[in-house]
Amino acid sequence: MASRWVKTNCLLASAAAFWLTALSPVPAIAKGISYSLALVASVQLVQESRRLIVQDARRAALAAMNQELEQTEFALHTQQQEQALYEAYSDAPTYPPEVKQELTTSLEHLYKEPSADRTKETSTSSEKVFYLAIKSLLEVKGKTYVIEQILKMGGRQWDEAEHLLQQILEEGQRNGW
Repeated sequence: MASRWVKTNCLLASAAAFWLTALSPVPAIAKGISYSLALVASVQLVQESRRLIVQDARRAALAAMNQELEQTEFALHTQQQEQALYEAYSDAPTYPPEVKQELTTSLEHLYKEPSADRTKETSTSSEKVFYLAIKSLLEVKGKTYVIEQILKMGGRQWDEAEHLLQQILEEGQRNGW
């Protein structure tokens, strides 16, 4: 790299020196030779400058590509670490489909049971099962699913459903279930 710059600077100095020699008071033959050598040095200077420009452009392009690769590699590494952390510390339990279906079915059965009155106390064992089923479905499906699909409330009854759900959760926590 340094040799190209040195060669370019030497050609530039030679072209300038030959041009100035041709402009000085020298015999006509010396002026002709000086002009010729200045022209040859100038042509070689242009060719060497083109090579130098191409070399610098390639170097800059390679540097930009390497920087982009490093940034992409860093982003992929960060994404992989975030994914691993998410999988390791994910608080959402993953139930097999048949367990989810069983929880949903048992919860719907408990709710639709004629003896189940939401305003009166039911037996402790069915309350505990109901609380545990609600808590599991909240973890898996979320509050909206429990209110709309299990409690069969929503729309205008949303506030009432949230209050009922809060009561169920508080009772379960109070009883230590």
